[in-house]
Amino acid sequence: MCLAFATGACATIDGTLPVPVPRAPDRAMPERGWLAGAAEIDITPPPGHAMGGHSIEGVVALGAWTRLYARALYFEDARGVPLVLVVGDLWAVEPGLLDRVAQRLHEHPGLSHLGREHLVIAATHTHHGPGNHGTSRLYSAFAAPEGGHDHDLFEALAARIATAIADAAASRRPARLVRHTVAVPALARNRSIEPFLRNPEASELLSANAGLPGCPGLPADLAPAPGVDPCHAVSPVLEVLHVLEPTPSGAEADAHTIAIAGFFAMHPTAMPNRTELYHADVFGVATARAQALLDARAADDRGPVVALFNGAEGDVSPNWAPQGRVSTVSLGQALGDAIVLALDEPGQEIRGEIEIAFGWRPIAGQRFADAHGEQQRTSRRALSGKAQLGGAEDGRTRYHERGFAEGIARRRPRSNGQGVKRSALPWPASRFTPPPGMAPREVPLAVIRLGSVVLATLPGEHTTILGRRISASISAALPDHPDVLRVGLAEGYLGYLTTPEEYALQHYEGASMLFGEQAGALIEHHLVQLARTGTVERRQAYRYHAGRPRRWRMGPEHVDPARLRLLEELEPRLSGELETGPVAGMPRFYLWDRAPEWPTEDPRARMIPRVRIEAFVHGQGWQPLRIGDVPVDDRSGGLAAMLTHVDGERWRWGVWWLDPGAPLGQPLRFRVETVGGGPECSEVFALGDWFRPQGPGWLEPRACAAGLE
Repeated sequence: MCLAFATGACATIDGTLPVPVPRAPDRAMPERGWLAGAAEIDITPPPGHAMGGHSIEGVVALGAWTRLYARALYFEDARGVPLVLVVGDLWAVEPGLLDRVAQRLHEHPGLSHLGREHLVIAATHTHHGPGNHGTSRLYSAFAAPEGGHDHDLFEALAARIATAIADAAASRRPARLVRHTVAVPALARNRSIEPFLRNPEASELLSANAGLPGCPGLPADLAPAPGVDPCHAVSPVLEVLHVLEPTPSGAEADAHTIAIAGFFAMHPTAMPNRTELYHADVFGVATARAQALLDARAADDRGPVVALFNGAEGDVSPNWAPQGRVSTVSLGQALGDAIVLALDEPGQEIRGEIEIAFGWRPIAGQRFADAHGEQQRTSRRALSGKAQLGGAEDGRTRYHERGFAEGIARRRPRSNGQGVKRSALPWPASRFTPPPGMAPREVPLAVIRLGSVVLATLPGEHTTILGRRISASISAALPDHPDVLRVGLAEGYLGYLTTPEEYALQHYEGASMLFGEQAGALIEHHLVQLARTGTVERRQAYRYHAGRPRRWRMGPEHVDPARLRLLEELEPRLSGELETGPVAGMPRFYLWDRAPEWPTEDPRARMIPRVRIEAFVHGQGWQPLRIGDVPVDDRSGGLAAMLTHVDGERWRWGVWWLDPGAPLGQPLRFRVETVGGGPECSEVFALGDWFRPQGPGWLEPRACAAGLE
């Protein structure tokens, strides 16, 4: 039985999971090592969706700054065993989405060998992607400022992710895998220093990082512990799996790059929560930059796919100062450069086979022996602590000064597994909120061997030290003691997970751990058991009660008046949110386009116009403008597109060039790939026209002529 939170019916997600049919290796392939392929797909929905991650502090998207993507990597060993790694620019992925993707894959020819256990789908955890696609009632209700489950959004994401996987599998070819490991200091910092220091391993990590550049000079609220550099209280390691085609010489530098899988722990919140545009934050800028730089290196037009996965980022923030677009672009460019530069460092060849351990594991009301052999328990019901409503230490909410601050704990620990947590709600409301069954009570987990590399999925936001404990325990449980890469926000979402030592202080992360002080240790226990047994558990069907149904409210047949009111004074608001300065001083282009069709059966349909800047080059015509090998477009963060007017099926878009940079007299134009179909361009302009107090106004639409006419 499902009763939606508050009022309304309950959206139900159900389906079947086909049993995968193993297939023999393709003997026609000249190499019998790895096969690999990669693909990406645009998952940016139309404007009008509430964005997930900031909960009630979030906003509704009215355009896009950087587009959202799902990037899929397909691997197959010599026996024909497959593995798929996907990362999407989403706040989280929940098990129902993965199950639906697994079911949809069998609609694509030639993919009957892929089962649910072969899929690792993760989120970058951007807080500026759509928020109402969850399949648990808790996160459907509270992940976004407007609660509910949007079935059309859910199905669109599942269809697009499945299409990306199908494209990646279709492009598979002989490949080599090379692992590179580099330190990338001063890009991320620990935002929860006091709980971090309670861990016995804290001093070891601080000592190991002492020789790296730090982040001194931060304000006291961002560096609250004197003598402790927050940039040394994280794992500054960037892991890169380089997927490349074999060459006769065997030299990595001579080979074509198929894809890169990067792993770096960072909570991507360098942008403020009020930004009213979709974007992928630091990870979006980083992947766009790395991909563009690798494109420039390539000898042909087969550009590589760069997929950047998160790690144990629960207490790790980008090292922004201050928070905003300028810091986001700077950090993203530095991380993108690091991904590319890592390929120049010595690497380790990855050989072997794919081995998968996968299963669903209970979280609520469990008794188990922890890593030290001591008996522990988790709570039978979810409970939010005081500090959860007050926000993280570098991201306070409106409730922090109303009594929902960190450090508020019970004097006498509870005996029900919640320890010293003090409920965010007073009694008796705390006894009934959340209602039974609203929070997920079990999660899918996977431990996967990809040759000499082991991947462990983390179903939420694990803190730095908890992530290190999990890796060490899995490594110790395996006979060859391999290094373990943590794939954060993968397979499912349980919110925050901390060590018991961190939990005892009841800061934001500990107060947000739903099932008590030992829930993080239980995840560690389950992953170790999976690693030891190597079992694969399959389910034949799935069913989720996703909460109150919600529909997109900007369709041409009916636009919610509240959505129209959001468009009023949008541009002045965005100039502050994007740190642009006066709107009149920017190159701007406005055009009318057809409203997007939503929902749609076409997984490649464009929901927001694609935009870029072109430069006229004598002898070559109009070419994409590149600054330092990176195109000026809506992937890299150089352009923003926002909805300005709605007139039935006609929508008016504004496109801004945020950081103009080109020779002042060079002929330039905006080029827009419209939702309605064909391209549309602006009149030709030069940057020199814009450097005066008010600028020349805005640019008018023109046909995309081949010359300067």
